[in-house]
Amino acid sequence: MTKVNEGGDTTWDNARPSEAHLSRYQRSYRMTTDQPERFYWLWQEAMAHALLLEQQVDRTYPEHGGLSALQLAEGARSHARFYAFMLAEAPAREEAHLETKIMVYEAMAFDEDEIRRSRTSWMVEAAMQQDARDLGITLTRILLSPGDESRH
Repeated sequence: MTKVNEGGDTTWDNARPSEAHLSRYQRSYRMTTDQPERFYWLWQEAMAHALLLEQQVDRTYPEHGGLSALQLAEGARSHARFYAFMLAEAPAREEAHLETKIMVYEAMAFDEDEIRRSRTSWMVEAAMQQDARDLGITLTRILLSPGDESRH
């Protein structure tokens, strides 16, 4: 806070957001305004890309800094986690939104590699559980053995 007018006006104070800050906040606001379908599809896309890239263990991408397919897959998983957070962050006001959170949670919670990498599925689960309570829905766990046909 270095610039204060003699009259005590702090309008031009350095602590105030700059034009670049305001533009960034504008982009964030537009992106985070409760868009569960968008975040679900972006999560699916990023996870699909991660899984496909992970199958190409020997491939490198010189046009992308020489990163390996596995490194790019980790980047795709990072994006998927971000979209899972964005999906989980807004309270579900409809069952459809809750259902997308459940699908994302189940996909992540049953992926052993993801569980080793991140706690994202736990955070999505916490949001999902609270949303269910808010919507008056009781969620119950059904234990399944590996290899069972379906969790749905």
